[in-house]
Amino acid sequence: MTPARARAVRWSLAAAVVAVVAGLLLAGPVLGYLDERRAVDAQDDELARLQEANAELERRLERYRDPSQIERVARDEFGLVEPGEESYAVLPPATAGVVLPQAWPFDRLAGPVARAAASS
Repeated sequence: MTPARARAVRWSLAAAVVAVVAGLLLAGPVLGYLDERRAVDAQDDELARLQEANAELERRLERYRDPSQIERVARDEFGLVEPGEESYAVLPPATAGVVLPQAWPFDRLAGPVARAAASS
């Protein structure tokens, strides 16, 4: 190998080592930047979702500023009535929805419960 060729190989090897070291030194900050960019994008998405939810809540709040809407909610959801009015509620039968397990002692109760439900 000639001295010029050996010098060229050494320079090439040194350039390769410098490139690898530079790549290793820059990999951490570049990866950190990419992670932060993804985090910012996720936070932007969350912010957009929260702003839409806030807008929906503002629309609902605006609806409830109407006195007729307040009265409707008071009557439907809370059962309130105006003075002088009477409120009635129709209740389901006492045994509606009762499901007894098919094991002792409940198997002995199935017959009397069924008869009581049929008689009412």
